[in-house]
Amino acid sequence: MDAVSARGKHIGRLLLHPYLTLASRVALGGVLIFAGIAKLPYPSTLIWEINQYPILPHRLATVYGFVLPPLEIALGILLVMGLFLRINASVSGLVVLSFAIAKITALVRGLDIGICGCFGPAVPLLTSQSLALEFVLLTLAFQILFHRGEFLSLGHWLSRKAELKEESGEGS
Repeated sequence: MDAVSARGKHIGRLLLHPYLTLASRVALGGVLIFAGIAKLPYPSTLIWEINQYPILPHRLATVYGFVLPPLEIALGILLVMGLFLRINASVSGLVVLSFAIAKITALVRGLDIGICGCFGPAVPLLTSQSLALEFVLLTLAFQILFHRGEFLSLGHWLSRKAELKEESGEGS
């Protein structure tokens, strides 16, 4: 086995390590919870910021502004708890991807949007900083998606408990 092949296997094992998936869940979930909580009390500001990226019609931007903070909080909690990991990692990735697409299109169109409202007034980030963070969050979502990681996952524990109950005949 050559050195490149051995290194590839080592990296593969690292990417599938249960601690990495747990760390990815906690990091992505924690960021989503914080972002949602930080924006929750300021829906009109969030809607105004969404409208700065002229992508969505005003009504859809309004709906998105009201739905986004609770959705981020729910996704974050479910990720940290380890429930419905593939679905939540997918939806979280799509939400983060929507942010990245909005920023990239704004940059391509030459819009001058200097500060991102990702974390409401709690943490003002430059658009470039938030775009870099979004690529990190997308990487975490992909890692969770491709390696569900059942280590300290409530979903795995609940499904295992249901299987044991069925095997013992208690499910009838």
